[in-house]
Amino acid sequence: MFLAALDFSINVNLPRFRADLGETLISVQLIIILYHGARSGTGFVAGGIADRFGIKWPLAAGIVFYTVSVALISLQDSLTPIVALRIPQGVGVAILFTLAPALVARAFGPSRRGAALGVTLAATGAGTFAGTMGGGLLGQEIGWEAIFWARVPIGLALLVATVVWLNGEFARAVTNRVKQRFDLVGSVVLFATLFMFVLALSFARVEGWVDPLPLALFAGTIALGAVFAGGKKTGRFTIFPKGLTKFAGFKAGATSNLLLIVASFVMWFLFPFYVADVMGRSGLTLGALLALMAGMNFAGSALSGWLADRAGDRRITFLGTALTAIGLVMVGSAGASPAMSTVVIATAVLGFGFGIHQAAVYALTLRGTPSEHAGATSAALTVSQTLGTVLSIALMTSLLSWQQDSNGASFVEAYRFSYLVAAGIAVLSGIVLVKLPRNRA
Repeated sequence: MFLAALDFSINVNLPRFRADLGETLISVQLIIILYHGARSGTGFVAGGIADRFGIKWPLAAGIVFYTVSVALISLQDSLTPIVALRIPQGVGVAILFTLAPALVARAFGPSRRGAALGVTLAATGAGTFAGTMGGGLLGQEIGWEAIFWARVPIGLALLVATVVWLNGEFARAVTNRVKQRFDLVGSVVLFATLFMFVLALSFARVEGWVDPLPLALFAGTIALGAVFAGGKKTGRFTIFPKGLTKFAGFKAGATSNLLLIVASFVMWFLFPFYVADVMGRSGLTLGALLALMAGMNFAGSALSGWLADRAGDRRITFLGTALTAIGLVMVGSAGASPAMSTVVIATAVLGFGFGIHQAAVYALTLRGTPSEHAGATSAALTVSQTLGTVLSIALMTSLLSWQQDSNGASFVEAYRFSYLVAAGIAVLSGIVLVKLPRNRA
């Protein structure tokens, strides 16, 4: 999880990519677009493979995909091969984000699963912190290539540890499903559907919602989705396990995770413009604020899993959504001349709330999952995270542009409006957690 989260170093180095490669801002965004497309399509495939054949070797394959890709990217000097290599890297990241929580869920019983997942999700916060601060420093002092090759030793060490020491029963297939045919065709169709959907959303944001390219991609998504739905209904496609959505906490957890990612990811693409253009602060200040948010995320996750084991998954997950919503309102309402202390406190509250939510929502979703379906359940969280990221960028940038172009709002006014919408989505993320009492005859 730490290794996968280091990829946040990309976000703080996009301007350097643009300058060094001589590309436009739009073309450089392909580095992000195709990466997220590959991530979204891989999650359920990785989870399905792990549930049938065990976690160890699929996890090792993910580390290989990731490490080889970043090593090769560091050797490139043009945009096209970098964009192409980001696809296998996205596949590797999706495998890591899917199988690491599944491995922990199998290794620890339900009573301790929250605390164990809290530590695991805290590693994501630590990786985000290291990627933000370390990536900015490496990019500035050495060059963007360094943010890729610096990860190679970590990947190699992790690969050796996985191959040599990961030998527990929880890393192997736990049922006779290993003897069943793997649904290759269904996997390909599902991968293509999610990949195309992410591309459609991304290009709609860049090219416009009525441009022929995103419209064609949306049409392709609908067609492939219909094919997959038909195959699943007839039983030909089995990559998505039957009855998965009936596991305790699955629907609420996956939905809450999707909505809170949509709400909170606004900090990674609108907040930098606010710090630079409104506050007039340097990239170093921005890096410090984002690192603070990641650090509070680490603290929140580490505490949240322990609390969830004692106070209940839904309560702690709801607490995380409430704190995140409060943080979004505080950040968005800071105004045109904010005091630095106000922005620091708001950023810390938001980061802590998001960390609280992440560990607790993983515990909520995975605690009641049978071991043989841990991979597929964890995949739902990975896919919701990726889709939430892309939806957040598409929705919030569209809202910002609409406020400025149609309503004549200033950037600060449009920025505040976008954050208030994001806070409302965070509240909705908490509402879906409320478990209504069943009607009794």
